Amino acid sequence: MAELIGYGFISDSDESLKSKTGGKFGLNVGNCFLAKFAYNSNVAKEGQEPREAIEVTVTIGDREYREWINPVTRVVNKDNVEITDKTTDEYKNGYNALMIQQNAAVTHYLKSVGVTEDGLRAALAVPPTSFADYATKICSCLPIGFDKRPIDVFLEYQWNFGKKADGSFHTETYPTLPKNMKGGYFIVPAQPGIWKEVITEDGGLQYQNSNGAVHPISKDANFMKGNKGTKQVAGQVPGASAPNAMTPGNGAAATTTWN
Repeated sequence: MAELIGYGFISDSDESLKSKTGGKFGLNVGNCFLAKFAYNSNVAKEGQEPREAIEVTVTIGDREYREWINPVTRVVNKDNVEITDKTTDEYKNGYNALMIQQNAAVTHYLKSVGVTEDGLRAALAVPPTSFADYATKICSCLPIGFDKRPIDVFLEYQWNFGKKADGSFHTETYPTLPKNMKGGYFIVPAQPGIWKEVITEDGGLQYQNSNGAVHPISKDANFMKGNKGTKQVAGQVPGASAPNAMTPGNGAAATTTWN
């Protein structure tokens, strides 16, 4: 029987203190789970305006990666300037593009733990009247024990340098959960096999197993050249150190099926 540890000396150099496993850029397989997918009416910190969200937590090994899916309330133009006139086509088109990406990402998360598209369509047969109503309906589709179903998940690099608690910025970008579907699939039910990174002839990224099958998650050359596919380090020219270099391959295998 295990015994409780009391106060006392523990060496700070004990190797057991270090985190043994966690996420990395690219495909993460084994001991990965969608640990949380739930509506919260107020995720704001003390002193902030109330803010609702679907809270997402993905665990990879013993680390957690979190994301909030919030109502779409802000639309910007190509110069990242907020569009305030909601009657314009520019605003409406931008708003619709954001909604499409968000709704698709929600579908993607839920399908990774066994929710079907037909099930989602049925849950949303009566159009939601609010974000809270939408979130409640889709979360009700989650099967019992969804957080115990193994998944495969792809972590991309942050688009920009993240901000620290003191207001300063980090000096490098780190692997994070994608916020939308622009880079393609990023979370799927765990696929059988041992997966090897392969760079395709055009510079894209695939994962192949010993049978020559291609994993459902892959990235094209444009993704790999962009901020999400390249680690940024302050003071370094992007791509100069080739942080994502992998053994080239022909990429001529058949893709595994997952719908």
